[in-house]
Amino acid sequence: MMKKHLAYSIVAVASLALAACNGDYDDWASPQSYDPEGAAAAYGVTFANGPEANLTMPASSSAKIVSLAANGENVAGFTLKSLTVNGEAVEAEIEDNFITVDANTLLKKAETIYQSRAAQPRTFEVVSNVSVNLTTGDAVTGATGTTSVTITPYATPAIDAKGYYLLGNFAGNDWSLATPIWMNSNGDGTFTATVNTTSEGDNWYKFYCGSFYSDSDWDTVNAGQMGCENNGDNSLQNFLVYTGDPEYTGGVQTPVISGQGTFEITLDMNNLTYNVKRAEAQYYIVGNLTNPTWSPDAAWRVMFYAEGGNIYSYTTTWPAAWDLKFWSAKDIGNWDVAWGAGDGDGSPSGNLTNESSGAFQAPSKEYYTLTINMNNQTYTWTRLDNQTPTEYTAVSLIGDFNGWGGDIDLEQEVNAPHNWYGRATIPSDGGLKFRANHDWATSWGTSPDDEGKPVGDVYYLGIGEKNITVPAGTYDFYLNDITGRWSICPVK
Repeated sequence: MMKKHLAYSIVAVASLALAACNGDYDDWASPQSYDPEGAAAAYGVTFANGPEANLTMPASSSAKIVSLAANGENVAGFTLKSLTVNGEAVEAEIEDNFITVDANTLLKKAETIYQSRAAQPRTFEVVSNVSVNLTTGDAVTGATGTTSVTITPYATPAIDAKGYYLLGNFAGNDWSLATPIWMNSNGDGTFTATVNTTSEGDNWYKFYCGSFYSDSDWDTVNAGQMGCENNGDNSLQNFLVYTGDPEYTGGVQTPVISGQGTFEITLDMNNLTYNVKRAEAQYYIVGNLTNPTWSPDAAWRVMFYAEGGNIYSYTTTWPAAWDLKFWSAKDIGNWDVAWGAGDGDGSPSGNLTNESSGAFQAPSKEYYTLTINMNNQTYTWTRLDNQTPTEYTAVSLIGDFNGWGGDIDLEQEVNAPHNWYGRATIPSDGGLKFRANHDWATSWGTSPDDEGKPVGDVYYLGIGEKNITVPAGTYDFYLNDITGRWSICPVK
């Protein structure tokens, strides 16, 4: 097409600002003084909230959320170039000078942004970009406007006064209605249960409402079932789908937990979400390592270090004389459920039991790492190559809480050298590290991937040189100066 040089009147702009029939025009005679956005502005394009910019679900599938207008008799309409909601692209189209979106698409976007299905109004910024279509068959690019849209999700079910329970591939349940795993109420609309999965592969499970509980009638139980949208979804955090869900009409599907171990499952009925995290349990040693020996009151100081995946270790020099048993945190002092060895000898590996268990011991009187695998309930002794590890006169805490000065010293275990313990109150959120001999020649922190991640209820975050972020609170601190393993446990 050849360019034409005409006077700049509105009519001339309408004639000039045009490309060939089906394209946006971007080849102006004087682009330095009249860009395409200015061309669109010349038509007085306006953007306003549409008649359905305030939606309450259920809503019409095609919601008019933006109204478009322009001056000039030669404006035939608009073509949508893009639309974003809070900066994220959303599919939309233009119908009769209204930008329309699918209400369910907008709802999903709201849920993803807020990680909630709560029936609370959610307001978003909408940015629309359109080109102006002219009666000549040409178009002018560059019109952008900002409006808002509010969507209120479907009303959520009332919290069941009788609580919630789990059925699935869990130890002690295996989908048995006779032995449901009831979730503990946290008093704020959330419910938590700790479970042990039974398979190294997929462990299937669902949530159930307490009001529909039956010990024999699956039809009654399934009337109160809750799960996920896609069968076999192994997401650690997901939206909850419930019986009769108006949004997820494909039925209640079954989520899975991948892998064998101990997991904490939290159900949030305020936001209709659930999350799963591997729960590193706490196991405490009683025996010749505790001081006084075999005293349950001293077991709190001698705790296995979490390796991840329901595997734990403890490294020191062992007497090799009926060295130990151990308890989970909730069972300290109860000898009937103390974990020990079935055979009780100094074998380098063997099976664990907490039924009529015997004490077990290291193969020889040397430095060993004792590893317990609570998935398959076995133990392994590994002799250290270095039998003369570095000795430190002190291991201490230092961090933001004390202005990185005035260390808080931990105590080395009398009968378990190279293991340090202390209880301290951290007055404010911030970073901290362990260090040896009150200087920075040797220190212990967390890995770069976990720097800034708060400890919370996680007891082990890895070995590294970065600061460990700890919220204000009182904690038990543990560190092994041979392996660099450390644990920080909130005192509850």
